[in-house]
Amino acid sequence: MSVPNALGAAARARPAHPALLSGDQRISYADLRAAAARRAGALAALGHAPGERIALLGPPGPDWVISLHAIGWLGATAAPISPRLTPRELERALEKLAPTRVLTAPLGPEHREALGAYPSAPLDLAGGPEAPERDWPLEEIRVTAMSSGSTGSPKAIDLTTRQLTFSALGSALRLGHDPGDTWLCCLPLNHVGGLSILLRCALYATSVRLHPSFDAAAVARALDGGAITQVSLVPAMLRAVLDARPAGRRFPPRLRVILLGGGPAPAPLLARCRAIEAPVALTWGMTETASQVATRHPGDLSPEPHAGPPLAFARVRGEGGVLAVEGPVAPGGCLLTRDRGALDSRGRVVVRGRIDDVIISGGENIDPREVEAALEAHEAVAEAAVVGRPDPRWGRRPVAWLVAVPGVERPDEEALIAWCRARLAGFKIPDAFRWTEALPKTELGKRSRTLSAEW
Repeated sequence: MSVPNALGAAARARPAHPALLSGDQRISYADLRAAAARRAGALAALGHAPGERIALLGPPGPDWVISLHAIGWLGATAAPISPRLTPRELERALEKLAPTRVLTAPLGPEHREALGAYPSAPLDLAGGPEAPERDWPLEEIRVTAMSSGSTGSPKAIDLTTRQLTFSALGSALRLGHDPGDTWLCCLPLNHVGGLSILLRCALYATSVRLHPSFDAAAVARALDGGAITQVSLVPAMLRAVLDARPAGRRFPPRLRVILLGGGPAPAPLLARCRAIEAPVALTWGMTETASQVATRHPGDLSPEPHAGPPLAFARVRGEGGVLAVEGPVAPGGCLLTRDRGALDSRGRVVVRGRIDDVIISGGENIDPREVEAALEAHEAVAEAAVVGRPDPRWGRRPVAWLVAVPGVERPDEEALIAWCRARLAGFKIPDAFRWTEALPKTELGKRSRTLSAEW
C-alpha cells in the first residue's frame, strides 16, 4: 500500500498557500513542489534512484527544505546530518549512514576531508527537468534520523512512511488542526523534533516558519507577534524564551500549542507556565516512534506526574517497569523502550526516567530525576544534574552538578544536605555538590548525562 507524496498532495490542495516562511522569503506550496521536482530531476540525472540514502549537511534554510522534499520526491531516503559536527564526528555519522551522496553547503578543508570518498553535490543543486511524482509505499524508509544521544552515542534510526504518517495524524488529533496554522521550527532539522515539523506541515498543507537556529529573544518576538499558532520546544528553550519576555505577560490567543518534550519539565518552569496560562502540551516520545507517543492536551498543566494518554495510533503498556509502544508508529509494530514507567489508573503514561540513568547504590535504586527535582525546588538552584560516581563501598553514589539562579546567594553544602534530607530518603542525598556555569547539553538542548558524568 502507498500514499500520495505529501508535497504533491498539498500543492494540489493549496497551491498558493505559504509552505515555508524563512526570513523575508515566502514560498508557496506550488513553488516548493516545482523546486523539489526539479531538484529531484537533477538527482536522477546524477544516477540516483528510489531507495537510496542521500545525506543532507548544511544550515537550516529554504535550500535545505527543498532538498529534503526533492529526496522524497525521488523516492529516496533523506538522512539529515548536523552542520555542527566536528570532522571526526562527521566521519562517524557518515559511517553509520553510508549515504550514496551528500548534499552539502560549502565546507572547510577539514570537513571536506572528512567526507572522504562519499560523492557530494551542493545543497542548492541546480534543478533539471521535473522528475515525475511518485507515491510513497507505507513500508518504505522515508528518512533516517539520528537519535539525540542524551545517554550515549547517537544512533541512525530508519523511519517509514507508515510511522511518519500515523504520527502526524495522531498529533493533529490530540493538538488540533487549523488550515491557517503556522508552526515555528527552531529545533535542529537533523533531529526528529525539527524534522517532523517539516513533514507534518506538508501532510497538513499548513505553514512552517523556519528559524536558522534557536535564539530565545527571536522566538519570543515571533510568538508575541501573533502569527504563530504552534511551536515545539524543549524545557531549556522554553525557560530561555520566558526569560526573554516581560514577567507575567501572557501569550497571544493565536498561539494555541507549545509542544514541550525532550525531557522532564522542572516544576518551577511549569509553575511559570501555569501563572500565565501558557498553552503547553507536555509530551513523551522518541526518534524510534517518529516523535510523539503520549501527549497532554494543550493547557493541561496539572501537577500530576504524567505525559498524557497515548495518541490515537499508539498503544503503550508497562512491561516489567519498562514502557513499550505498539501500533503503526512503532518500528515493526512494537518497541520496548529504554524508559522506565507505567500507566496510571486513567491510562495516562507516567515516565520515571531512563533505564540507563538509574544509580544502584548498595542495592538501592536511586532515580536521578527525583533528586534533581528536589534540588531544583530550592530558590537558588536553576538546574541540577545528578549522576552516579564509583564508590568502593556502595558501588555507586549520586553527586550533583548545580547551576545557580542569578542574583540569589548560593547555599553551602551543609544547607543543601539539610534541604535534601527534608525531601529525600538518606541514601538518595548526593555525596557531593559542585556549582557550574552551565550543564552540558545535547544539540537539542537536552541534558546530557554522558557528559555530566565527567565529575
